Amino acid sequence: MGKRVVLIDGEHYPDVIRWAIEKLGDVCCAVFLGGAEKLDNLDALGEALGVPLYAGDPFRALADVLSSKRVSEVVDLSDEPVVDYETRFRIASLCLWHGVVYRGADFEFRPRQMKRPPKPSIAVIGTGKRVGKTAVGGFVARTLKEISRPLIITMSRGGPERPEVVDGERFELTPEFLVQLAREGRHAASDHFEDALTSRVTTIGCRRCGGGMAGFSFFDMVDEAMETARAMPHDILILEGSGASFPAYRADGYITVVSALQREDYLRGYFGPFRLSLADVVVVTMAEVAGEERSRRVVKIVREVNPRADVHLVTFRPRPLGDVSGKRIAVVMTGEPGIGPAKSHFERLGAEVLQVSPNLSRRPLLRRDLNAFTGIDAVAVELKAAAVDVVTLWALERGIEVIYFDNEPVNVDGKDLREAVLELGKRVLGDKDDSRD
Repeated sequence: MGKRVVLIDGEHYPDVIRWAIEKLGDVCCAVFLGGAEKLDNLDALGEALGVPLYAGDPFRALADVLSSKRVSEVVDLSDEPVVDYETRFRIASLCLWHGVVYRGADFEFRPRQMKRPPKPSIAVIGTGKRVGKTAVGGFVARTLKEISRPLIITMSRGGPERPEVVDGERFELTPEFLVQLAREGRHAASDHFEDALTSRVTTIGCRRCGGGMAGFSFFDMVDEAMETARAMPHDILILEGSGASFPAYRADGYITVVSALQREDYLRGYFGPFRLSLADVVVVTMAEVAGEERSRRVVKIVREVNPRADVHLVTFRPRPLGDVSGKRIAVVMTGEPGIGPAKSHFERLGAEVLQVSPNLSRRPLLRRDLNAFTGIDAVAVELKAAAVDVVTLWALERGIEVIYFDNEPVNVDGKDLREAVLELGKRVLGDKDDSRD
């Protein structure tokens, strides 16, 4: 059992802090957060407490303590005005990253046990829903095929009850097959089908329910999926999160996906710092749509939270899985911001885009849009949300071709995300620990 670390401020008298430390017991040290109303000098405070005192930058000091000492929990004895809610969430993020409980007078954040995957692994996680995480996950899988045999494990709200293996390396996922799955009551646009189709990589899908503040799910089937993966011949796992949630496994490498259109306080506050702190690579999507100034602000936040991360600004370009050249098409997507650039890109590929719909995740509006589509040879649609049970079924009933498309991340900052993924993959594979359970 580890010791306790206490967080203190200069708004309490030293003898009051010592009194609280003695009541707690098992305190190894204190970290000073600031404030000076009831404090003459730090040296006097350190002498009065009876335990070692760490001062300076409080986050750096706490990180050093958590890294160097055997700590079981961090107890917050500070108060306003020295700390505010944003500061406490940053502290909570740091504690969760180190796997340590953080508690105060009326709150407690208890980390989930982060297990170890049975094989080298890279986690692709998001800071929210609709940030482009699945598109980035598929790109990572396709890229890693150059140096390894990857296996994707997904968790999603529409996933199967038992882990389901989709052999994307050999099995062809046709519109007709996916519609049949939908007729059987399956969520045929679930992430594991999308990944298998767009990356041609074998994928294990499982369901999850409920998402916590830090990103852990209430229930999921990932443990069973890991056992399935253990017996398979693939040499690197890609652990793909779901929305802002991700598997409770400590991956060997992390790629965190952020949208430049997200609220900035969701990144610098709450548990945004926890997700960002995990990252080896941060992919900031929607950079082209958000514009240079907003994208620059998001990058600044990322670098303040995690200065060691390799940050990439990207936009998405549609990557159709069929030929669109010379065809009159309708384009169906999940959101409004990307519609204009997607339409332009399809036109550069030789298609004539007659209609568009951003309502793939809003079924009543989607059905209205479909009923207004006329004169098209094909419908190009992302494989998510209502892509199968609404769009694909509608098109097949009318003899209209269905062309699924992926969204390919393309750097707009002069960097090379592909090289960054390969470098991370090589490091993870090179650091392979033969003692894995």
